[in-house]
Amino acid sequence: MNIFLISIMCISTLFSVEKKKGKLPDFSGFSKKIELKGLMEPDLEEFQKDKKIYPFHIEEIKKKASEFIVEPVTEDEIIVMETTRGTLTLKLFPQLAPNHCNNFKKLANSGFYDGTRFHRVIPGFMIQGGDILSRDSDRTNDGSGGPGWTVDAEFNETQHKRGILSMARSSDPNSAGSQFFICVSDATHLDGKYTAFGEVIENIFVVDHLVNAMTESRQVKLMGVDSIPEGADPKRWFKLGIPQTRKFLFLEYPDGVNTSSYRSEMSNKINSGNNPIAGAIINKVRVVYKDELENKN
Repeated sequence: MNIFLISIMCISTLFSVEKKKGKLPDFSGFSKKIELKGLMEPDLEEFQKDKKIYPFHIEEIKKKASEFIVEPVTEDEIIVMETTRGTLTLKLFPQLAPNHCNNFKKLANSGFYDGTRFHRVIPGFMIQGGDILSRDSDRTNDGSGGPGWTVDAEFNETQHKRGILSMARSSDPNSAGSQFFICVSDATHLDGKYTAFGEVIENIFVVDHLVNAMTESRQVKLMGVDSIPEGADPKRWFKLGIPQTRKFLFLEYPDGVNTSSYRSEMSNKINSGNNPIAGAIINKVRVVYKDELENKN
């Protein structure tokens, strides 16, 4: 069963989000700054080159994570998440969701998240990542993976506002594993239904870059038009329904294609959901002490 935000299924456009513009800084070499004492560096560098791995590698990563022991998270610790679109810094809420914070630290510092993708992006809503299966060559299984264990819900009073880090789950409240999401805009309808356990405190604009990754569904929508152009041959055009709406768009058959195959391909793409064509990759994420990070800078 895919792990996802149940509320997503009935959402078309929930919120408008005010983008903070700015040039992405150069984060090359940042990885070296967070190789801190006491953290386990995964032996996965040979697999990081193309970010794709095989099933037995995934099992090795899960086993390593399950055996990795961490001290309970304190308020002096933060998350440093280096992605291919920039680096995020987040604080944790150990007083509100201690088990979720400890679980995230266990996964992050064992290297479980390294190389995973943000596999679901919904502009105006959220970005979702943390699935180990986003590292294999099968994009159809993205969103269905986990670490091999679950964490019971720790619902709290935190509002799901822009920048909040929360845990994804299935219909079972106690099914959280490794997948998490970051709110791009306020989503208070999720309050009390998902466990919020952290918040972005630096470089929130990176989230806006991440959420705007191109998806196959959005690509098809950009290719289509609202109606067949005047004077065009109707036989060279076909109609597609837009998911979760009552609207349609029209696309033109390219020259020389098998019309039936092309129509099927476009239909599959527009219904493919919110999985990016080339989602941003989490190069490295670690839970570190604030002063330890400052000493490295």
